[in-house]
Amino acid sequence: MLAEFGHFALLLILVAGFSQALLFSPLRLHAGRIVASLSFGTKTVTAVSGNSGNEALSDVHEPDTTPHSSALPTPFPNNLIALPLIILALGILSQAALIHAFVVSDFSLPIVADVSHSSTPLLFRVGAAFTPDGGAMLLWVLATALANIVFALQVFRRASNTPTTASSDSLFIANALSILGLVIAILALVTLIDADPFLRVAVAPLDGRGMSPQSQDVLRILREPVLYLGLAGLTVIFTVSIAGLLTHKIDRSFAETLRPWVIGAWLFLGLAIAINAYRSYSQQAWGNWWYWDTAENSLLIPWLLTTALVHCRAVLEKTDTLKSWTAFLGLSAFAVGWFGVYLTRSDLLGPLTETLSQSADSTALLVGFCLLFSAAYFLFWRQSDRMAEQKAFGFVSRESGMFLSSVTLSLIAAVILIGTIYPLVLRWVDGENITVGAPFYVEALLPVVLPLMFIMGFAPVLRWRQDELWLIGRRMKLAVMLSLIIVLFVSIRFIDLSPLPLIGIGLAGWILAAALSDLWARLWHQPDHGESKYRNLQLLGPRYISMTLAHIGLAILIAGGSASAVWEEQVVLSARAGQSIEVGPYNLQYEGVALLAGENYATRQATFILYHHSLPVAELFPEIRYYPIRGTETREADIFHGRDGDVHVSVGDRSEDGGRIVTVRFLPMMPWVWTGMILMLIGGSISILTRMFLRIRKNGVPAS
Repeated sequence: MLAEFGHFALLLILVAGFSQALLFSPLRLHAGRIVASLSFGTKTVTAVSGNSGNEALSDVHEPDTTPHSSALPTPFPNNLIALPLIILALGILSQAALIHAFVVSDFSLPIVADVSHSSTPLLFRVGAAFTPDGGAMLLWVLATALANIVFALQVFRRASNTPTTASSDSLFIANALSILGLVIAILALVTLIDADPFLRVAVAPLDGRGMSPQSQDVLRILREPVLYLGLAGLTVIFTVSIAGLLTHKIDRSFAETLRPWVIGAWLFLGLAIAINAYRSYSQQAWGNWWYWDTAENSLLIPWLLTTALVHCRAVLEKTDTLKSWTAFLGLSAFAVGWFGVYLTRSDLLGPLTETLSQSADSTALLVGFCLLFSAAYFLFWRQSDRMAEQKAFGFVSRESGMFLSSVTLSLIAAVILIGTIYPLVLRWVDGENITVGAPFYVEALLPVVLPLMFIMGFAPVLRWRQDELWLIGRRMKLAVMLSLIIVLFVSIRFIDLSPLPLIGIGLAGWILAAALSDLWARLWHQPDHGESKYRNLQLLGPRYISMTLAHIGLAILIAGGSASAVWEEQVVLSARAGQSIEVGPYNLQYEGVALLAGENYATRQATFILYHHSLPVAELFPEIRYYPIRGTETREADIFHGRDGDVHVSVGDRSEDGGRIVTVRFLPMMPWVWTGMILMLIGGSISILTRMFLRIRKNGVPAS
């Protein structure tokens, strides 16, 4: 019965979303103003025009005795957050109903019977509610409903702090809330049409088909909510961009409104990428951490455009320039995020026969994408002429550097998008099946990525508006010397190293040296403020600290990825119990295989003792698991994270000589990859948390 309540709640979300779209619709608000003016009849009434924002309609000089006349310029309902709060409550109820169906194994719901089983562990039964199409779409609706209430609270606080809200601001906020309600309604409608999670069958099966073994992973469960929180942030960015285009309000106030949502979306999408990368690295037997497949590219492309938006939004807030480009990125980031969901859900890149038989599974998602974004880009095309830049900046300036960085990031995203959809286009044109892998992306992206990394080195030292080349040269002396030392050391130490990894390590050193040298100059070359030089750290501001950590993290990630790819060692052999395997600075002793039983699988677990300098440092337990419900066998690797690098061990079947196939890989500097990702995420977290802290305290470190 609870599933029916969840189904009804989903239907009410559809109704409430359209109600919010109508409640804050500019047409309704405009009509409300006219009615209010007729009822008061004693004051000058203002209506919003398309250009200036205010235009006098009539002047009546009789005295106004109405105590609430000042409320007329702010055409909001009495409570901005009532309807968003109702939508969130309905989303929680609907999601809770679906999770309850999985927990109690209600197999009368096909979604539960398809991906769960009575023997599936409870944690994975809860996680299974997020993995099928209907469950994932419902989670997307819930995440967007959460973003809806947070945005409503944001604008409600702004409206309450401003005694008389300007008409242009009122329409901007109303348009954003109206479009956000429309998007929620579209997502709810798509969920009901494409993959209604609450449909029942007349005769329930005795048990389910079981959860996919690849999905029975804690990291997979964590990735789904994080991913859809990132997409919810992109939804708000999209709606605010549309509202800005409708009211011609792409300005510094617009950029300030976007700031927490851009950083938040960037942070959640980056966290989803990090979780997915480590899951691929730790769960798969071959030990890579990025495969350039559809699911991974669907995460990376919106993150790249959001990164570009981070830079352009900062320029818009600081100098009131790059208006059109910022609005375009705000639309495009959500567009590629939506399209990525469609690609992963529709299985368009799967076998052609299966695609043809399942072509209607995501039809509503595709139709919603086409209608929503065709209207959005048409609006952008109509309004772009009105966003001509009124201010100019020099070619040698921070604005130019950030603009070039954002364009380069967008080109990278475009190349990855082409590589992702090219096999689909080719297959539908001539029926040929091809796979676009790492070699294509490396060759296609290098000419774009290398200039981006070079530009990033200058980012901390460039000045706003106009800078001088000779001054930049003076500031970059230390960075140039440090990066040259790094390149010379690596090239001498590894004389046979190919040029490509050397260039990658050199540019990573360039970014790292530039960030650290600028930080050194700001901390110790500035006048003393207060008790000591360390007081300068408090004066840097969270934005600078966030940028520095993000750039340092990216440099460390690139250096670690390049080094692990170049100096990787791999040993594949047939091992017997007691045999020793040497790889890198480590030595592995194979102890044999034991047959064990898991909660819903049987496993052959191998045991290895890892030695470093003849001392035991860890035990590793790679496995071969068999899931009888699905009849599927998986190989689970085990990893040791050391200071020298990672030791990645996996086992296979028996060889012809009676031994066990063992694959051991040593990846030097692989911990640098995860450290770099963590530093980048910490940088984004500092920006968000500091802003929240300052909002509460309203004093302390400046926000910029």
